[in-house]
Amino acid sequence: MRIVVIDPNLPAVAAELEAAVEAVAPGAQVAWHPRFDREAVARDLPGAEVLVASRYTASLVPWSTSLRLLQCPAAGLDAIDTGALPAGVLLANTGHHERSIAEHVLAGVVVLRRRVREQDVALRERGQWASSTFDASLPLPLGLDGARVGFVGFGAIGRACWAPFAALGATGAAVTGSGRLDAAEHGLAWAGGTDRLDELVAGSDVVVLSAPLTPATTGLVDARLLALAPPGAVLVNVGRGPLVDEAALFEALRAGRLGGAVLDVWWSYPGGGAAGGSGGAAGGAPGPVTGAPGRCDWGSLPNVVASPHSSGITRQTLLARVADVAENVRRLRAGEPLVNAVPRP
Repeated sequence: MRIVVIDPNLPAVAAELEAAVEAVAPGAQVAWHPRFDREAVARDLPGAEVLVASRYTASLVPWSTSLRLLQCPAAGLDAIDTGALPAGVLLANTGHHERSIAEHVLAGVVVLRRRVREQDVALRERGQWASSTFDASLPLPLGLDGARVGFVGFGAIGRACWAPFAALGATGAAVTGSGRLDAAEHGLAWAGGTDRLDELVAGSDVVVLSAPLTPATTGLVDARLLALAPPGAVLVNVGRGPLVDEAALFEALRAGRLGGAVLDVWWSYPGGGAAGGSGGAAGGAPGPVTGAPGRCDWGSLPNVVASPHSSGITRQTLLARVADVAENVRRLRAGEPLVNAVPRP
């Protein structure tokens, strides 16, 4: 069996994936492509039964005659053209990034509400002890006990993010597209549909966005909605950049109307990657990759915790994805239903 991997993240656990595949498909050959290289892929994909990739376009069809399974090594299928995928090819995805994202979200919110960044810079660069203990003019930092956390979207990521906030004494609420979430089941104060979004934002000290990007949710968070947030509120976006109006958020942060933002998803990506996707064509290339994450000067804002779409990428996440890939290789060979199979029209 030949397996082709086109992914910028999995090469970090290449030895583990090859060992897991060998255990279920002895003698299988794995061809690695940290980024899409047309000539290299054209050489390796013909004859392959399994393609592990988060992108698939019509350009790959001529080399996919032997393909039996497209295994997406992530949850998002944004960049997979299912219409181009040849008939009979099975499709599956994987996730396991929820806990890593939850850790990231909690850390970012704590850094902003506890003023860790300002204190670090002051002590490191000026020798200044920027704490109310030493300077009574400074505000007291804010803990999470009693903080109000609102979730826009409450799928696997939202639920994972809520758990540590709840453990630290926060209260929670959520709005979802269906509006059918059982608040009591998840320990939330209330839950409703998107018709209650204004109420959620107005009553939240922290707003966490993890909703999917659709035509209906593009630009969901605009200047009007941001103006409803309480002074000092923190916005977290681990969904997709275009859920938020970029200029409106930048201005709210620059003017101090918001206390801060934790941003892991952006409006543009290096290599021409789409804002809705998981990265650009430069992913996995050796050495630094540069590129502005949007039109605004995000680096000028001290009240932003910025990360390059990396909140879900930890060793633990990748090892769990390796297990799913290997299990689906085993099931493919045995003719069994796949883990996380994605129905195709």
